Amino acid sequence: RGHVLLVEDDLEVSALTRELLTFLGFDVTHVPGAEPALEALADGHGFDLVLSDIMMPGGVSGLQLAREIRQRHPTLPIILTTGYVEAAAGVKEGEFELLPKPFSLEALAGVLGVEVK
Repeated sequence: RGHVLLVEDDLEVSALTRELLTFLGFDVTHVPGAEPALEALADGHGFDLVLSDIMMPGGVSGLQLAREIRQRHPTLPIILTTGYVEAAAGVKEGEFELLPKPFSLEALAGVLGVEVK
């Protein structure tokens, strides 16, 4: 179905999300933060989608990362996730798809526009 760049600093969350994405038929590359995400995108891995947590260590939030990716790759779909409602407050209406944590397989499939097998 495509190649997803998963940006998530929590190893347990990233492992579960990767498992769900793989079950839905996606190839997944996981990176723990903004800098490695930008490096992966610059390396030309041919990603079809970015799925990023909003809350990340290192001074660059997932929202800032998403805006930087949008500037560099304007057609690349970006989905942001968060378990903190206040973290999503900076997302402008219609700017990015938002997937609240914790999310189910069905919710993930819905935001990706795929059916659960």
